[in-house]
Amino acid sequence: MVAHQIADLIKKLRDFKGLTRKFALGEILSILGEMTYDDAGFFDVGDFKVVVSCDGIVESLVKSDPLLAGYFSVLVNVNDVVAKGARPIGFVNIISSSSSEVRRKVAEGMQDGLRKYGLKLLKGHTHPDTSYDSVDAAAVGIARNVLPSTAAKAGDSLIIAVDLDGKFSSKGWLKTFDSTTMKSSQEVLERLNSMIELAEEGLAHAARDISGPGITGTLAMLCESSQIGARVDLGSIPKPVDVELEDWLTTYPGIGFIISTNRPLECMQVLRSHKLAAATVGEIAAGKEIWLSYNEQHALFLDLKRESIFGVKPHS
Repeated sequence: MVAHQIADLIKKLRDFKGLTRKFALGEILSILGEMTYDDAGFFDVGDFKVVVSCDGIVESLVKSDPLLAGYFSVLVNVNDVVAKGARPIGFVNIISSSSSEVRRKVAEGMQDGLRKYGLKLLKGHTHPDTSYDSVDAAAVGIARNVLPSTAAKAGDSLIIAVDLDGKFSSKGWLKTFDSTTMKSSQEVLERLNSMIELAEEGLAHAARDISGPGITGTLAMLCESSQIGARVDLGSIPKPVDVELEDWLTTYPGIGFIISTNRPLECMQVLRSHKLAAATVGEIAAGKEIWLSYNEQHALFLDLKRESIFGVKPHS
């Protein structure tokens, strides 16, 4: 990859819909107030932290594959909660559709997810007479210690950990790497428990699950949350051999995390012991610029002094 090629790649990464759709958050935050831009919120109850996340599934997926949409409504919330170091314990949902077939498929997929992740359904709500199809859900978890998205520190190593035992697919702009549906509940939970161990052992400063914006988009969200920059070598990122780099950087993996730590060797030992591929891919840097490199070519991905993934006015 030569200089103009990495520039072309960065343009595609910047224009990726999974990233640009985050920009709309600014108008909501201007009313509700700026938040920490984290995967999940949390608060103390006694000696524990209650961790809560909510997500809606993109409409195109609900329409094209309601069964998968129902399953994903569990997966995405579980990943958000686990990324904070919490054990997910409960789930709530809203299913909206005037089609009984769509509602049934969503519920079946959701039930598959609940079984896979060992979650209890606490409450659900159904709109049976809408003009649209949608799936919205939330998960609750319990943690002894939390890995926020706001605490990455200059000089930290950046680790990407992902389950590479899976299958790539795409539906429109949404690219996924399914590494959970073919595994037992025990196998999936074993991999997720890696993040809980990192949190409880105090091995990392910050973490985020790799989600809809893909690897580079999630990196940008971690950096903006922490008001800091990063330097990343794209060639060091764990990747399936049969997936192109551009596709992989914009893929939503079934299990994947970005971790900021000053104890990278210990972190990777834990992650690999839980059967995740893990590698140090760069470092957190002072300032608010995110630089990407590949084959000794370097280019600026985002300057968070001037830009915001979350659509808010950048801090000086």
